[in-house]
Amino acid sequence: MSVVENIKKIKAKNDDTGILSLYLNTDVTDRNQANGEWKIHLKNGMKELKEQVKNKDNPEELKALQNLLDKAETEIYAKQKEMQRGLILIASADGELWRERILQVPVTTSIRWDHTADTQQVEELEQKFPETAIIVVQQADVTFLETELGTIQDEKYFSWNLERQSWVDYQEAVQPGERGHGKDEFQRRFDENQHRWYRDLAQELSKELKGRKLKGAYLVGSKESVAELENQMSESYVRGTIAKNLGSRPNHEILKEVYDTLI
Repeated sequence: MSVVENIKKIKAKNDDTGILSLYLNTDVTDRNQANGEWKIHLKNGMKELKEQVKNKDNPEELKALQNLLDKAETEIYAKQKEMQRGLILIASADGELWRERILQVPVTTSIRWDHTADTQQVEELEQKFPETAIIVVQQADVTFLETELGTIQDEKYFSWNLERQSWVDYQEAVQPGERGHGKDEFQRRFDENQHRWYRDLAQELSKELKGRKLKGAYLVGSKESVAELENQMSESYVRGTIAKNLGSRPNHEILKEVYDTLI
């Protein structure tokens, strides 16, 4: 389910008892968060929320809120080693709604309780960080990362196959440097055919972007590779480029580099 579809479903939900909307800034790159201050902010926010509901003199509502806060706190601390820059958790008292997401992008800490969810921040994030792709090029090997709200949703790998003379799913291709024609021969063929190969690659990538309904892509790779691929793709698809060889890094580090550099 896409972010937009998720937001629509969350906004349509109404709970007579209450819905918890929790946004937590866990960004350790923020000097005000370097020592895990998010834990203090979470504790204080939950305490203030319980005080607000206590003042309503509604024991059943207070009990429902306490149950959700306990579940939320347990879930958050269970995931603290995975924390990146932000976290969203939205849950209803009736148990029909529970959405949580660890984010590579920061949010403003906020904890609210109402009959409907507070979706303002997630809607703003969807506008700023729409569903896009990160395309990492290493000559004839390409990594395609589908992202939304700063997280990786799917991964696909392409590799140029000399025998078929086409781009194939990496699972069907041989490992880089083991293509059956020798490294030197492959490099010669690549140098001679780079323009045509990248033209075909641009067509494959454009199909992926269109089929997944993504709003463009960020291109990452050597200056030469990125420039060649960018020239072959429609301007409407290219949201930005990074001329760095990042292909050897884990995908989550590539994602962070793109967000830190371009967004």
